[in-house]
Amino acid sequence: MRVAPLLVLLLILPTVVGEDGGVNYEADLTDTPIESLSYPESFTALGGEGGYMDIELEIRIGENVSSIQWVTQVCVNSGVCYPPVYNDMIDQNGTWSADVEIESDASYINWRFDIEHTNNSTSERVPPLGWGWKIWSTCWFDGSSWGGNDFPAETESLGGCVSFLDDDSESSDGLLSVPYGGALLAILSLGTAALMPRRV
Repeated sequence: MRVAPLLVLLLILPTVVGEDGGVNYEADLTDTPIESLSYPESFTALGGEGGYMDIELEIRIGENVSSIQWVTQVCVNSGVCYPPVYNDMIDQNGTWSADVEIESDASYINWRFDIEHTNNSTSERVPPLGWGWKIWSTCWFDGSSWGGNDFPAETESLGGCVSFLDDDSESSDGLLSVPYGGALLAILSLGTAALMPRRV
């Protein structure tokens, strides 16, 4: 019984720190209602205000789509992924578009689409399981190393991304903080507690 919490912690840990830093991925659009998809290869989320990301998609002819939700999940440099956000896309003569605000310490964004057809009797998730797309920030942390176009190699020893977009703005202590030490300490504490003998 004491082993179960420890196994759960060991299974969670690789998902927290096991990202492939800077590697984008995208789902296959074959056999989906989506004809084409347009989005940036990366996003910039430095400075106090963070950044924005926008997306456009075209629906295949004859699909009769009534609404699309762009479901996004932002994961930050501390290793935390926020709950999914459902963003309603706007139809502009057959081109669907939306944008999201991304906070300043974001590492990457995951997304998928929930598509409702005109008769409202059928809905479709693209992809059917999990997240179909991921793009990385121009300054990210993957659990073991920093990277991205806006991460200068000479600041790696300082432990974070420095904002060069706004000379007057500073992120926390001038750097993006990485509380991995606290997360690791919490995991070790829980693991130790799970292994301790119970007193009756």
